[in-house]
Amino acid sequence: MLKFDFSNLMADSVGQSDGLTANDISALAESAKGAHQKFNGWRESREAIFFDVVNDPDLTRGIADKASEIASRFENLVVLGIGGSALGLRCLAQALLPAQWNLRTSEARGRKPRIFVCDNIDPDAFSGLLDTIGAERTCFMVISKSGGTTETAAQYLVARGRLKAALGDRWKKNVIAVTDPARGVLREIVQKEGLDSFPVPPMLGGRFSVLCSVGLLPAACLGIDIEAMLQGARDMAKRCSAATLDENPAYRIGGFQHWFDAKKRKNISVMIPYSDSLMLASDWYAQLWAESLGKEGKGSTPVKALGATDQHSQVQLYMEGPRDKVFTFLGVERFRADDSATRISDAEGAYAYLNGKDMGEILRAEQQATTKALASQGRPSMTVSFPAVDARHMGEFFMAYETATAFAGALYGVNPFDQPGVELGKKLTREMLAKA
Repeated sequence: MLKFDFSNLMADSVGQSDGLTANDISALAESAKGAHQKFNGWRESREAIFFDVVNDPDLTRGIADKASEIASRFENLVVLGIGGSALGLRCLAQALLPAQWNLRTSEARGRKPRIFVCDNIDPDAFSGLLDTIGAERTCFMVISKSGGTTETAAQYLVARGRLKAALGDRWKKNVIAVTDPARGVLREIVQKEGLDSFPVPPMLGGRFSVLCSVGLLPAACLGIDIEAMLQGARDMAKRCSAATLDENPAYRIGGFQHWFDAKKRKNISVMIPYSDSLMLASDWYAQLWAESLGKEGKGSTPVKALGATDQHSQVQLYMEGPRDKVFTFLGVERFRADDSATRISDAEGAYAYLNGKDMGEILRAEQQATTKALASQGRPSMTVSFPAVDARHMGEFFMAYETATAFAGALYGVNPFDQPGVELGKKLTREMLAKA
């Protein structure tokens, strides 16, 4: 299981003025009772459907067969989406696929397709991709629950034009949609054109959707073990069903983050993975936390970093800058590469201290040293340790942080499942384009 270490959030580690005391935790435990009731209310109303949907026996229906078909027919899988329709998949691909996946031969990829996640509408990038891969050899998976997202609509329409030019009436065989099962613009297109499609649970918001067809279908196309990922999510949901702060790791994550914001004015939440494979976990977290909690003048600001890279660009600020941050380290106990592949055996002179060390050992030492250095300066942090970066532990991670975010929403007194600020921007974009 994932391991959670909260010791460097405590006053014993970072000092009374910057850390949690026993009295603080007792007060927070009282607040947690009401927040737990609120969270259970959201489960009953299905606003927090993410927590229970992983137990739905129909969740993966048809995915294995469709994934096998896509892998056998196409060299490339292009996912058209933005925000929650893209970030979870990008995180999964970075975490679980072998490094340099798209540069590997088809045989080295197990005859699975290359993956391209198009989460923006930069014209140079998008047209350059289409020019490079060849539309006829590509499956385009358009992901949007409503179908009304301007960026995804633009991607789909441009890709459809390329497909029609290359394949004529056969273009539909290269498109699959993931959308609401009954309503929305994209569902109407699916019905009109007879496109293949998979459903998104109607009340499941995009940033909470990685553990449904939004993330599971493309992940399965790449050979990722989605059953193991779901099992990890279910295991974490059991841990996070506990009502008390001391038994529920997600409640501690969300509760402690909220406490530091509300009581210590530490309103910046920095996530620092010490692993390239987990690099995009902080991107996924940033959207989840910001879009769920940034409402009514409330919420803390998520910031992403990467260890050890950002020890040489951001840590100076973290050590001696404003005392307005709480840090989360993501560590890996066992990397996929064999230790011997990066073990140093001929270091001498000034480099002698590296002799016999492998890169994983060095990276873990860097993480521990940074954590210790921050604590010495009264900078609180917690650590999430992955025994290994695999499908099961990624499922645990997603469920833990989705639950933590919802619980923090209950403490903040905001609805973590809507995004009114985003919707206004979407509305104004459509109005401007219609007038033009």
